[in-house]
Amino acid sequence: MTLKERYKRFKAWQLDPFDWSYDENERHHCVNCGNDFAGKFCPHCSQKAGLKKVSWKSVFQSTAEVWGMGNRSLLYSLWQLIWRPGFFISDYINGKRQVSFPPVKMLVVMGVLSVLIDNLFGINDVLTQKGDSLPVNQFFAWIKDSPGWGSLVMTLFFTIPTWCLFRYAPRNTKHTLPQGFFIMVFMAIQFLFVDDLADFFGDYFYILLPLCYFYVYRQLFGYDFWGNFWRVVLMMGSGLFLATMAMSIAEVLTTIHKPHVNEYKAIVQSIPYWALPLLVGMFISKKTYELREKKKQSVFQYLKVSFQALKQRIKQRKEQNNHEE
Repeated sequence: MTLKERYKRFKAWQLDPFDWSYDENERHHCVNCGNDFAGKFCPHCSQKAGLKKVSWKSVFQSTAEVWGMGNRSLLYSLWQLIWRPGFFISDYINGKRQVSFPPVKMLVVMGVLSVLIDNLFGINDVLTQKGDSLPVNQFFAWIKDSPGWGSLVMTLFFTIPTWCLFRYAPRNTKHTLPQGFFIMVFMAIQFLFVDDLADFFGDYFYILLPLCYFYVYRQLFGYDFWGNFWRVVLMMGSGLFLATMAMSIAEVLTTIHKPHVNEYKAIVQSIPYWALPLLVGMFISKKTYELREKKKQSVFQYLKVSFQALKQRIKQRKEQNNHEE
């Protein structure tokens, strides 16, 4: 098999890695409850079809399931999230729940593992001194102590920009904010991957974070290279601006030594700097969506008219042949 053929096979696997097909005519007898059925699982007791006597393979599978390496396991979901992240997230938010380990639970487990790895290898970045009352410093210290929830809070600032800029995408068109929440849960897991790499190999590994967003969003939403590029850049810029604004407001509200008229004024004046580009991006996305839908409709109408003309021509030809006979 050539490299090109392997790549095509890999792309096909990315789009559809799960085989749900079965032969309806093939019948099975459930050893567990005695039911006769068609399919891969017994509808009465849920036991898998075609189970044979206990073998070494059964021993390995049972041991693997204990450590979470079976179907819909944590490791299997992480494998999917690495090799086909956008398609995997798309499967989940569109109703294919059985393809994934519960995402919030996966984030919490990964956060706990990240803390354990930091403690085992002595990676302890001290961001604040004991008793530091600055909310921003306390927030970053909390992120370091609870990386799972901290990464989720950080990525949640990207939810609104993602909803605005990718709402009219070719794939997952008009996705909802609850779906956006689960998108951000999966992206928080990606954030943990990058954060762990940066702890071990240096902060320059954080450059992988925007690359992750670009790769995932291109699979998830289906824009071409440049359409995806400028939306991801604007989305990340808007999300970081929202995070900065939230921290500034928290710092203003928790300091009481002086009036904050100037601070509030600066915060209000900064709103157009992120809101206006976001609205322009949303407007462009909506217009391209309308043009795309209009083009689809025009192509459909053309095919419909052509098909009707062909049918009319065939009918006339038959009538002419009948007349000649």
